[in-house]
Amino acid sequence: MPTVEEVGRRVKDARRERSMTLKQVAEASGMSPTHISEIERGKTSPTVGALRRIAGALGKQTAYFVEDKPLPRVSVVRKETREGILLPGVSESFVSARALTTGIPAGRVEVVMVHEDAGAGTDPHSHDGEEAILVLSGEARVLVGGEEFIVKGGDCLHYSSRMEHAAEFTGEGKNRALWVKVSPGAIRW
Repeated sequence: MPTVEEVGRRVKDARRERSMTLKQVAEASGMSPTHISEIERGKTSPTVGALRRIAGALGKQTAYFVEDKPLPRVSVVRKETREGILLPGVSESFVSARALTTGIPAGRVEVVMVHEDAGAGTDPHSHDGEEAILVLSGEARVLVGGEEFIVKGGDCLHYSSRMEHAAEFTGEGKNRALWVKVSPGAIRW
Protein backbone atom coordinates (compact mmCIF):
# COMPACT_ATOMS: atom_id res chain seq x y z
CA MET A 1 0.00 0.00 0.00
CA PRO A 2 1.48 3.39 -0.93
CA THR A 3 2.02 6.03 1.71
CA VAL A 4 -0.43 8.88 2.27
CA GLU A 5 2.07 11.18 0.57
CA GLU A 6 2.29 8.90 -2.49
CA VAL A 7 -1.52 8.72 -2.80
CA GLY A 8 -1.60 12.52 -2.64
CA ARG A 9 1.09 12.82 -5.30
CA ARG A 10 -0.86 10.51 -7.60
CA VAL A 11 -4.05 12.55 -7.08
CA LYS A 12 -2.20 15.78 -7.84
CA ASP A 13 -0.49 14.30 -10.92
CA ALA A 14 -3.83 13.00 -12.25
CA ARG A 15 -5.46 16.39 -11.69
CA ARG A 16 -2.65 18.21 -13.50
CA GLU A 17 -2.69 15.64 -16.30
CA ARG A 18 -6.33 16.62 -16.93
CA SER A 19 -5.53 20.34 -16.52
CA MET A 20 -8.13 20.65 -13.75
CA THR A 21 -8.13 23.05 -10.84
CA LEU A 22 -8.80 21.99 -7.25
CA LYS A 23 -12.17 23.72 -7.52
CA GLN A 24 -13.11 21.75 -10.66
CA VAL A 25 -12.21 18.43 -9.02
CA ALA A 26 -14.11 19.47 -5.90
CA GLU A 27 -17.24 20.29 -7.91
CA ALA A 28 -17.05 17.07 -9.91
CA SER A 29 -16.49 14.94 -6.79
CA GLY A 30 -18.83 16.72 -4.38
CA MET A 31 -15.96 17.43 -2.00
CA SER A 32 -14.36 20.64 -0.76
CA PRO A 33 -11.27 22.08 -2.46
CA THR A 34 -9.59 22.29 0.97
CA HIS A 35 -10.06 18.56 1.60
CA ILE A 36 -8.68 17.66 -1.84
CA SER A 37 -5.70 19.96 -1.25
CA GLU A 38 -4.99 18.23 2.08
CA ILE A 39 -5.10 14.84 0.34
CA GLU A 40 -2.74 16.05 -2.41
CA ARG A 41 -0.25 17.38 0.17
CA GLY A 42 -0.34 14.09 2.11
CA LYS A 43 -1.82 15.79 5.17
CA THR A 44 -4.83 13.48 5.35
CA SER A 45 -5.63 9.99 4.18
CA PRO A 46 -8.73 9.81 1.99
CA THR A 47 -11.49 7.33 2.77
CA VAL A 48 -12.30 4.71 0.15
CA GLY A 49 -15.49 6.62 -0.69
CA ALA A 50 -13.61 9.91 -1.10
CA LEU A 51 -11.00 8.25 -3.29
CA ARG A 52 -13.73 6.75 -5.48
CA ARG A 53 -15.32 10.17 -5.95
CA ILE A 54 -11.96 11.77 -6.76
CA ALA A 55 -11.12 8.95 -9.18
CA GLY A 56 -14.46 9.43 -10.93
CA ALA A 57 -13.87 13.17 -11.23
CA LEU A 58 -10.41 12.54 -12.71
CA GLY A 59 -11.48 9.73 -15.05
CA LYS A 60 -9.29 7.15 -13.31
CA GLN A 61 -9.88 3.77 -11.72
CA THR A 62 -9.68 3.93 -7.91
CA ALA A 63 -6.95 1.27 -7.99
CA TYR A 64 -4.65 3.73 -9.79
CA PHE A 65 -4.20 5.65 -6.54
CA VAL A 66 -3.55 2.67 -4.24
CA GLU A 67 -1.51 0.17 -6.29
CA ASP A 68 1.59 -0.97 -4.40
CA LYS A 69 4.17 0.08 -6.90
CA PRO A 70 3.92 3.03 -9.20
CA LEU A 71 3.48 1.77 -12.73
CA PRO A 72 4.24 3.63 -15.94
CA ARG A 73 1.35 5.03 -17.97
CA VAL A 74 2.82 3.27 -20.99
CA SER A 75 4.63 -0.05 -20.59
CA VAL A 76 7.21 -1.29 -23.08
CA VAL A 77 8.71 -4.76 -22.68
CA ARG A 78 11.72 -5.33 -24.92
CA LYS A 79 12.26 -8.82 -26.31
CA GLU A 80 15.56 -9.21 -24.46
CA THR A 81 14.08 -8.16 -21.08
CA ARG A 82 10.95 -10.34 -21.01
CA GLU A 83 10.49 -11.79 -17.55
CA GLY A 84 10.17 -15.56 -17.31
CA ILE A 85 7.10 -16.65 -15.35
CA LEU A 86 5.52 -19.95 -14.36
CA LEU A 87 1.78 -20.45 -14.82
CA PRO A 88 -0.07 -23.13 -12.83
CA GLY A 89 -0.08 -26.27 -14.95
CA VAL A 90 -1.52 -29.76 -14.80
CA SER A 91 -1.25 -31.61 -11.47
CA GLU A 92 1.27 -29.38 -9.68
CA SER A 93 3.39 -28.84 -12.79
CA PHE A 94 3.95 -25.47 -14.42
CA VAL A 95 3.73 -23.95 -17.88
CA SER A 96 6.68 -21.68 -18.62
CA ALA A 97 5.94 -18.36 -20.26
CA ARG A 98 7.43 -14.94 -20.91
CA ALA A 99 5.57 -11.83 -19.76
CA LEU A 100 4.88 -9.48 -22.66
CA THR A 101 3.26 -6.86 -20.42
CA THR A 102 4.32 -5.47 -17.04
CA GLY A 103 1.19 -3.51 -16.21
CA ILE A 104 -0.03 0.05 -16.17
CA PRO A 105 -2.04 1.81 -13.45
CA ALA A 106 -5.40 0.06 -13.00
CA GLY A 107 -4.47 -2.18 -15.94
CA ARG A 108 -6.72 -5.11 -16.77
CA VAL A 109 -4.73 -6.87 -19.50
CA GLU A 110 -1.99 -9.49 -19.13
CA VAL A 111 -0.22 -11.00 -22.15
CA VAL A 112 2.23 -13.90 -22.02
CA MET A 113 4.10 -15.92 -24.63
CA VAL A 114 4.01 -19.67 -24.03
CA HIS A 115 6.66 -21.92 -25.61
CA GLU A 116 6.03 -25.51 -24.47
CA ASP A 117 6.31 -29.14 -25.53
CA ALA A 118 3.28 -31.33 -26.19
CA GLY A 119 1.56 -32.37 -22.98
CA ALA A 120 2.04 -29.10 -21.10
CA GLY A 121 -1.18 -27.39 -20.09
CA THR A 122 -3.48 -26.22 -17.34
CA ASP A 123 -5.94 -27.95 -15.05
CA PRO A 124 -9.65 -27.00 -15.32
CA HIS A 125 -10.32 -23.71 -13.53
CA SER A 126 -12.47 -20.59 -13.77
CA HIS A 127 -12.21 -16.96 -12.68
CA ASP A 128 -13.71 -13.59 -13.54
CA GLY A 129 -12.72 -11.94 -16.80
CA GLU A 130 -11.95 -13.05 -20.34
CA GLU A 131 -9.11 -14.89 -22.05
CA ALA A 132 -7.90 -15.37 -25.59
CA ILE A 133 -5.28 -17.73 -26.91
CA LEU A 134 -3.60 -17.21 -30.28
CA VAL A 135 -1.62 -20.27 -31.33
CA LEU A 136 1.42 -19.13 -33.30
CA SER A 137 2.77 -22.60 -34.03
CA GLY A 138 1.76 -26.08 -32.99
CA GLU A 139 -1.65 -26.92 -31.65
CA ALA A 140 -3.69 -26.68 -28.45
CA ARG A 141 -6.71 -28.59 -27.22
CA VAL A 142 -8.81 -26.16 -25.17
CA LEU A 143 -11.85 -27.15 -23.13
CA VAL A 144 -14.29 -24.32 -22.40
CA GLY A 145 -17.57 -24.98 -20.61
CA GLY A 146 -17.37 -28.69 -21.43
CA GLU A 147 -16.81 -28.08 -25.15
CA GLU A 148 -13.53 -29.02 -26.86
CA PHE A 149 -11.77 -26.74 -29.35
CA ILE A 150 -8.68 -27.65 -31.38
CA VAL A 151 -6.74 -24.43 -31.98
CA LYS A 152 -3.96 -24.64 -34.61
CA GLY A 153 -1.25 -22.23 -35.75
CA GLY A 154 -2.90 -18.92 -36.69
CA ASP A 155 -6.18 -19.72 -34.89
CA CYS A 156 -7.44 -17.60 -31.99
CA LEU A 157 -9.94 -18.63 -29.32
CA HIS A 158 -11.69 -16.01 -27.10
CA TYR A 159 -13.94 -16.94 -24.19
CA SER A 160 -15.37 -15.86 -20.85
CA SER A 161 -13.05 -17.24 -18.20
CA ARG A 162 -16.02 -17.59 -15.85
CA MET A 163 -16.67 -20.85 -17.70
CA GLU A 164 -14.46 -23.70 -16.54
CA HIS A 165 -11.55 -23.98 -18.95
CA ALA A 166 -8.33 -25.93 -19.44
CA ALA A 167 -5.72 -26.19 -22.17
CA GLU A 168 -3.19 -28.75 -23.34
CA PHE A 169 -0.59 -28.25 -26.04
CA THR A 170 -0.76 -31.13 -28.50
CA GLY A 171 1.48 -30.13 -31.43
CA GLU A 172 4.76 -31.90 -32.14
CA GLY A 173 7.89 -30.19 -30.86
CA LYS A 174 7.57 -26.77 -29.27
CA ASN A 175 4.16 -25.11 -29.31
CA ARG A 176 4.05 -21.31 -29.23
CA ALA A 177 1.04 -19.23 -28.23
CA LEU A 178 0.06 -15.78 -27.05
CA TRP A 179 -2.25 -15.92 -24.05
CA VAL A 180 -4.23 -12.80 -23.17
CA LYS A 181 -6.12 -12.39 -19.90
CA VAL A 182 -8.47 -9.46 -19.31
CA SER A 183 -9.57 -8.93 -15.71
CA PRO A 184 -13.02 -7.55 -14.88
CA GLY A 185 -13.57 -3.81 -14.76
CA ALA A 186 -13.89 -1.04 -17.25
CA ILE A 187 -11.02 -0.51 -19.65
CA ARG A 188 -10.65 3.17 -20.43
CA TRP A 189 -8.96 4.22 -23.64
